[in-house]
Amino acid sequence: MTTNPAKIPPWTESLARHVYVAHFRVRNHELDSLGHVNNATYLNYLEQAAIDHAAAAGFSESRLREIGGVFVARRHEIDYLQPARAGDWLRVVTWPVELGAAKAVRAYQISRLPTTSLSSPPADGIRNPSEVESADELIAQAQTVWAFVDTQTARPRRMPPEIVSEFLRKE
Repeated sequence: MTTNPAKIPPWTESLARHVYVAHFRVRNHELDSLGHVNNATYLNYLEQAAIDHAAAAGFSESRLREIGGVFVARRHEIDYLQPARAGDWLRVVTWPVELGAAKAVRAYQISRLPTTSLSSPPADGIRNPSEVESADELIAQAQTVWAFVDTQTARPRRMPPEIVSEFLRKE
């Protein structure tokens, strides 16, 4: 992963049809002994944003099970840029980077929202990539490699074309 000094949102340079924006309020029990969000908590945020994105695009867990496969995380890579603390509102933007036969790569940016401008929780949801701007206060960036696995055998299986076409544009 690389930094983006020009503030060009990386998702606008991808083949993603849409991005998903999720918001999380940091709770006290999510902190480590230094008062920062615990590393494992970031994984929870990433996974929930990915699950919500899939569901919003029509691929909830029950729909995936009907198709006969589900996504399981194989690898996470997170660059922590600055700490988040209790009470912070975090915005997670996630988008697909690559969808192969049985492999999906998803990227994420986590940023802190200015709490002074929030009167209520921001709305989560699918957005057009051009409508989502880069955030000023980037907390972390991450990437997850997911495997699409058969629900019966728990072995990797080819991803159905309707999943690929929902998340990625053709080049």
